[in-house]
Amino acid sequence: MTAKLRGQSKTVTYVIRASQAFLRESLAAMKRSARGAGSLLRAVGCAGITGVVLTAFFDVQAQEATSIVAESNAIDLLMPREIIIGGFSAPPSTVPGAPPGGQFVKFLFPSALAANGPDIYLADAGQRLLLRIDGVTRSVTRLRELPGSPGTRLKTGPDGSVYVVSPGRREVERIARDGRRLAVFGAKFEILQPADVVVEQTLNRVWIADAAGGVFAFHPSGRLSEPLAGRGDGFADENSGATVLSAGRERVAGIDPRCRCIVEFSQSGVAIGRYGEGQLTYPVDLAIDLHGRTWVLDRADHRLKVFANGNLIASISTAQLGLTDITALAFDGHLAYIADGPGGRVGVFTILQPRR
Repeated sequence: MTAKLRGQSKTVTYVIRASQAFLRESLAAMKRSARGAGSLLRAVGCAGITGVVLTAFFDVQAQEATSIVAESNAIDLLMPREIIIGGFSAPPSTVPGAPPGGQFVKFLFPSALAANGPDIYLADAGQRLLLRIDGVTRSVTRLRELPGSPGTRLKTGPDGSVYVVSPGRREVERIARDGRRLAVFGAKFEILQPADVVVEQTLNRVWIADAAGGVFAFHPSGRLSEPLAGRGDGFADENSGATVLSAGRERVAGIDPRCRCIVEFSQSGVAIGRYGEGQLTYPVDLAIDLHGRTWVLDRADHRLKVFANGNLIASISTAQLGLTDITALAFDGHLAYIADGPGGRVGVFTILQPRR
């Protein structure tokens, strides 16, 4: 017992030091970014940028353009809070707060994230495991094995369950926080290959995007309701389609790979907006914050690009966040969880309110 406690003490010390190092690196990167942006603006005769927690300047880079446009005012976006590299294991439980008691589980390659209240769900492609992190005790529970191929997607429901899209499967599973299967969503003749899932927050319907671009609505029980976008056979139509989805309080946004842009849908599934064409090259993930801003992960330049009212307002590099790379992101309230696959960690940030 003494040896076990001694080992856990060393691990806890390592975790604390890693978190402290992450915060130092993040703040240092943000200060360097602020100095660099200030120098750029002074060079073009604009006002300097004052020191802020995270500075990102307007970075619009169209396909045919060669110039970079920078805002004269810095935009505060994120405040670093902590880094999670793993946690001591705990058995499955239906309620949060279960005390950890097992070995330390270190992340290898976080590739997908979802968060809701005290629960953080993580797909670790390195271990081929679906993990749940208890936000209260920071314990880690192994829920199930996952396929080794890329493409796993995770989204949480309002009841704390998690929806899992596994590559190669023609159905989406809804799983309880203790790993039990609650429901299965699929349509044999309509959905060819599920690519993403989201719960629309107004009508509480489950939306599933097909890899071919079609979007379908399901009842929470798993029964198909209706096609929303596309031709109804899994394929997108000439007007709209999406393969990656994110839900805000009043709308759903999706990535349309054909235009490499963002398509916005109303709660009933009608396409109501489109933006980001020429500003996104290879968008692979997105999230909507409480202030209605859409954050898009662009794999081409490894940046987070932030849109407000359809306009690109910020482009954030991984270096500005103190991360190696960004492999996934998930928002819950005022918190942003950003997976760093190569770094084997998850950065936790506070999402700051827009400036008035």
